Amino acid sequence: MKKRVAAFLLLCFVILPLYAWKEKDEVVYKELTMQLRLNFTYTYQMPKNLSLQLFQEMRFDLVPFQEGTVFDLSLTSVTLAYKPIPYLKIDGGYMLKIAGAASTEASVTHWDIPNTYVKHRLYGGLTGSYTYRNWQFNLRERFLCDIRLDEIDPRTTRKYALTLRHFAKASYNIKEKGVAPYLWIELANTLNQTEYCQKDGRQYLERWRSCLGVRYNLPSEGASRGALNFFIRYDQGMFRSARLDAEGDAHISIRRKGEYAIGIGYEI
Repeated sequence: MKKRVAAFLLLCFVILPLYAWKEKDEVVYKELTMQLRLNFTYTYQMPKNLSLQLFQEMRFDLVPFQEGTVFDLSLTSVTLAYKPIPYLKIDGGYMLKIAGAASTEASVTHWDIPNTYVKHRLYGGLTGSYTYRNWQFNLRERFLCDIRLDEIDPRTTRKYALTLRHFAKASYNIKEKGVAPYLWIELANTLNQTEYCQKDGRQYLERWRSCLGVRYNLPSEGASRGALNFFIRYDQGMFRSARLDAEGDAHISIRRKGEYAIGIGYEI
């Protein structure tokens, strides 16, 4: 069993990233970074199987480090969830995304022009769960709509970027120690990429993510004090963009970005 787990982790965090990194494509440039991610999650249980979740995450680039570009991204979300039955959850919410220079590829962030670094996201999805002894398995399908506020050319850039994400997670609860190690994988497909930016005339797999972590329930007497979440992630993204010249010819640029991230979160 241990050998199988080790082989699976090697596949997720070493072999697949290296294969994707060396894949032959008309890539303009590749980028590999290391990030620090800090997040906080607050969940409020409401009557009638409803819950409200507030989430905040800050991301910072560690490698490569350049002055003025260490801040990468801030994510703030509000999610409303409903569980009609114990093993099915329906949720939807809103996220505010604030990007720093490290994310926008600008030398500095123009804080006086919010449209250049602010995006809005709407999302909704279904999550199924299954518990077997100490194991818990989750499958989720989530639809997302990212909304840009800056001026764009609709022929080459999406004002409303639609994405479908597929998520699978396995966790093992060690109750006597209050520890639950977990592993999850997520794939993201474009749904409405512009004609110029499609891959071979089709929508394509834009991102895939893998995460290994452990959740530790803080010891408490009576009311829960929450939990700490330690994790390491690898995110692989392929971003296609197009520019039309004066003659109307399209020039395609492809950016392949890999991100290793270490992080800690607090949940209550």
